Amino acid sequence: MNRRHITPISIVAVICLLISIFALVSCGEKREKVDLSKATSVADLAGATIAAQSGTFHLDALNALGNVNVKEYDDFSKLLVALKSGAIDGYVAEEPTALSVVAMDPTLDYVHLVNNQSGFAATDAETGIAVAFKTGSDMVARVNPIIAGISAETRASLMQQIVSMSADTDKTLGEALALVSSNTNTANGTLKIAMECNYAPFNWSQTTDVNGAVKIQGSTLYANGYDVQVAKYIAAELGMALEIYAVEWESLIPGLQAGTYDGIIAGMSPTADREEQVDFTDCYYNSNLVVIYKKAN
Repeated sequence: MNRRHITPISIVAVICLLISIFALVSCGEKREKVDLSKATSVADLAGATIAAQSGTFHLDALNALGNVNVKEYDDFSKLLVALKSGAIDGYVAEEPTALSVVAMDPTLDYVHLVNNQSGFAATDAETGIAVAFKTGSDMVARVNPIIAGISAETRASLMQQIVSMSADTDKTLGEALALVSSNTNTANGTLKIAMECNYAPFNWSQTTDVNGAVKIQGSTLYANGYDVQVAKYIAAELGMALEIYAVEWESLIPGLQAGTYDGIIAGMSPTADREEQVDFTDCYYNSNLVVIYKKAN
């Protein structure tokens, strides 16, 4: 086998070329960061680079602003990585998510906004989250009365507990969860629910079953979070056993349509586009959209 001989001059030339390319790429990545710590409304976000997860209403709401540089990432966890690396100035999330993230990392904070006032032009339906079922399913009619029976006080109390739990998923809460069904009969079959298991405080993965976590099918991990506790309550009230499946966001609706899962409980908003693909229950939680940012050093 013949080998091409590389002279010292050739090596130097290659190194110089690589350095030049690196310098050009580095220069292209430089951007002027925007401090969001003084922002009080979406108007104050002007010129900032803000991101959201692909395929979410967060991204739709962000694009509607028109005064920011928009980036999108296919996985929610990548938003936090991008923020910490300085690739973006902030990212869009629900306020409970912001509370959870800030509790775990004091270098972060979020812009306090109020939808339709200082915040995004979003309706309650758009910022609410609901259970999705296959189009034409009778499950919507069966589940809506269960959701209606959960008081606003219980929903708020449960979220406070869940945010606390998400800060340390191995720590026992030390008190009963605000939402627990007394029905232990599971004679009506199994309810298969899909979620990302990667979107605290609505859903996340942990290594033990502490605080009422549920085993993730096909995994050694357990799922917990607001969505998990709501799923447990709904399944119990229906007299069904619960199975949870960890599914990537973009695969949730296709999996439901294919009949792989019975429902989606994943912090999903019942937007008009999604309602053309699946049926939604009434919302089981409503929240403001906020922008999480990194504090200045």
